[in-house]
This record gives sequence, structure tokens and C-alpha cells, in this order.
Amino acid sequence: MVLVTRLRTPLFVAGLLVAVLPASAAAQPVTQATGDPYYEFLMAQWLEAQGDAAGALAALQRAAALDTRSAAVRAEIAAFQMRRNRRDEAEKAAGEALALDADNADAHRVLGLILAGRADVTGRAQTAAIAAGAREAIAHLEKASASTASASDVNLLYTLGRLYLRNGDAEKAVQTLMRVVGLNPDSSQARLTLAQAYVGANNLESAIGTLEEVAADEPRVSATLGQYLEQAGRSADAALAYGRAITLAPTNGELKFRRLAALFNAGQFSEAATLAAEAQRQHPDDIRFPRIRAQALLQSGAGARAIDVLEPVARANPSDVATLFALADLYTDAGRFSDAERTMRQLLNVTPDNADALNYLGYQLAQRGVQLDEAIRLVRKALDIEPDNPTFLDSLGWAYFRRGDVDSAERYLAPAADKLPKNSVIQDHLGDVLARRGRWQDAVTAWTRALEGDGEGVDRQALTKKIDDARAKVQR
Repeated sequence: MVLVTRLRTPLFVAGLLVAVLPASAAAQPVTQATGDPYYEFLMAQWLEAQGDAAGALAALQRAAALDTRSAAVRAEIAAFQMRRNRRDEAEKAAGEALALDADNADAHRVLGLILAGRADVTGRAQTAAIAAGAREAIAHLEKASASTASASDVNLLYTLGRLYLRNGDAEKAVQTLMRVVGLNPDSSQARLTLAQAYVGANNLESAIGTLEEVAADEPRVSATLGQYLEQAGRSADAALAYGRAITLAPTNGELKFRRLAALFNAGQFSEAATLAAEAQRQHPDDIRFPRIRAQALLQSGAGARAIDVLEPVARANPSDVATLFALADLYTDAGRFSDAERTMRQLLNVTPDNADALNYLGYQLAQRGVQLDEAIRLVRKALDIEPDNPTFLDSLGWAYFRRGDVDSAERYLAPAADKLPKNSVIQDHLGDVLARRGRWQDAVTAWTRALEGDGEGVDRQALTKKIDDARAKVQR
């Protein structure tokens, strides 16, 4: 006889066994073969429910010996071994089951879960063998999930969804993980993974919605929700999400910095400055906090306080490039150009080939109209490192213009303006060069682009006057 019935619940089987066995047989485990594989199969379920693992396995082995054609018994042996983390024995038994019945869902489930465990690449490099194992695991789990009995198997579906996501099939991952969340809506881990799948499918809003449904009651998802909200440009909401995440991890400096960055991006500068000061006290060795505090103070109109915050940090960390850049910016905004120049030269002593620093100092000298030969050398060195950087091309063109070399100025400013048509400063520079050459209509075109551009770093009133004056010249 071929045993085709698999009863999954040992307690149910125990009750059935008591019903069909004589009282004396039900009272004591049977240790000798009865000649009935179905009886041995039921006995194994009952023994396992009683905590007799060795007896249960022996009964299953007797059932397999009595019915050599039963895939169900071998699949049950595979599941039994996997429940005890005996993966090699489980894999062998599942293979034997599939050799007898290629469609046995239980055997596919066991093999799929085993292979999925091997394909878990957390902390390991993805190799061709691991990728192939993941694909094989997916094939087994897909066959298992097609069975009616697996419709509510959360572990199987979650594992399959994760494998889809890892293999880059985000759409299938979404569909599978939606089933998991439907079966277990309060699972924060299932929602996190579903949200990752939505992101993989370029559906950021659904990812956010998936986490927002539980974020108020489940702070563990709030850190990830904050990241997605930031990506969506919802900085104020991201700051709130990070705040909830911090309630679970009050000493986590990374979460605090993310909240500060979100507040800064949301324009909430005063709150950002206050929280940054608190974070600076709590994490005195993390120089990101005084940097962002100084930036927030500057945006709040407290530039002098911002410098006071950052100067001691720069003295204590004379080789920290980010701090020196930030301090140079503060000095420039305050009109302390000699201090900004000194800070940039200090930075170049630390990193002499820093293209951004070379360009920064060169442009600042050009703006001030001093040491123009050095300004040109500095920016040329920056362009040797990044030849097509349009910002560097603008700096070099502007330095030539300030030195009076209009031909060289246009040679570099024209391509810079083409590459960054919305950059108001570059368009303004090009307009000045064209006006110097007497090309008034072309200058008006460039200055008009400056007015319509990003508006950063330009005086709109001065631009309008230049356009009006140039148009008057054209009409004469």
C-alpha cells in the first residue's frame, strides 16, 4: 500500500491514535513493527507529540521500510530531521521523496528551505554558486507554495519573498510578501521586507505606506521609514520618524544625525541647532554634530555663533577635511576672506591634491581679484584631476576674466555655461565676458538665463540693471 496521507498536527494525530488503538496499546508506545506503515506513521506523530524524538524517528523509518513506494513517509522524515536542524539527513530524505514523487510539496518545501539557508549571503560575498543555489531554492519553494496546504505557510512564503528580492525580482517579491503581511499584519519584519521589495520595484510611496500603517505603534520600523521619507523629499516627516526610532535607541548617534539632517533639509534650522547642541554634549567625539549645528546656526542668521562653535573643533581636528571646508564657508559668508584663505591653505597642506579645495581657493582669489596667477595655477591643477568639471571651468574662466584675458575667459566659461544652463552664477559670469566683448545681445541672453536659473549667489536687482543697460546699448 502507498501511504499518501500526511497529517501535520501531532496533537490531532495523538487523539486519532487513541481513538483507533486499544487502550493498552495507546497507553504504551509500540517499539516493534506492526506490519502496517500507516499505523507506524501515526505512531511517529504521536511519539513526537509526547517528546520521544528517537521513538518517532524509529517509527517513521519502520513505515518507510514497510512501504518502499511512499514519498509521503520520506517527506515526513525530511521535515522531522529539519525540525531538529539535521539538514544533511533532511536533504537526503527529501531527495528520496522526490525520486518517488516529483510533485511532493512537502519534500520541495524542505529542500527549498535548506537551500535558501545556504544562499543566505549576509556577511558573505555573492558567488555564482550561491546565486545558483538561490535559484534552485526558489524553484523548490515555488512548487511547494502552489499546494493548498502551503497557502498559509508564512515561513515558506516569507523565505520565497526574500529570495525573489535578493535575486532582483522585485515584482514577484512584492506579490509574495503581500501574502505574508496579509497572513501576519502585525509582523514588523514582514512589513520591512515588503517595503524593501516596493523600493526595489521603484514604488517608494507604497513602501512608505506599508510602514506608516504600523510606525506609530512599532518604532522598530521608524528608522527605515525615515530613510524612505527622505528619499521622497518629505524631510519633516522623516525627522519625526527618526525621532520615534530614537526612543528605542536613545544613544544611537547615527539616528540622531539623520534626524538633524532631515530637520535641516526641512528648513527647521532653530530646532536642528538646539538638538545638535544636545547631541554634541552626548557625543563629544562625533564632530558631525558641531558641523551641522554650525550650519543650522548660520541658516538661522547666527553666523558669528556658528563660527564660535566650529573654530575649536577645527583646532582639535586640524586634519579633518569636512570641518575645514565648513569653517572656510562660514568665514566666507561672514566676509572674513583672509581667514577663509588661511583655512583653505591649511586644508591643502593636509590634502594637496584635493580638487575641490584647489578650486575653492582659486575661485576665492579670483573673486577678490588678488594673486590671479596663483588662482589660475590652482584651478588648472583642479582641472588636471577633473578635466570636465563645469564648476572648475567657470572658476578658471572667471580668473582669466579678472586678469583681463577675455579670450581665455570665454574659452572656459562658454562650455561651463552649456553644461550647467541653470547655474545662475556661471550664466552671470558668461554675460559679463560677452558684454566686455561688446556682444550685448548675447550678454542679455546669458543674464536672462541667470535670472531664470537657480538664483543662488546672484543679485537679481543688479542682473536686471545689467540687462536694461545692455538693451539700451543694443537699441542705439
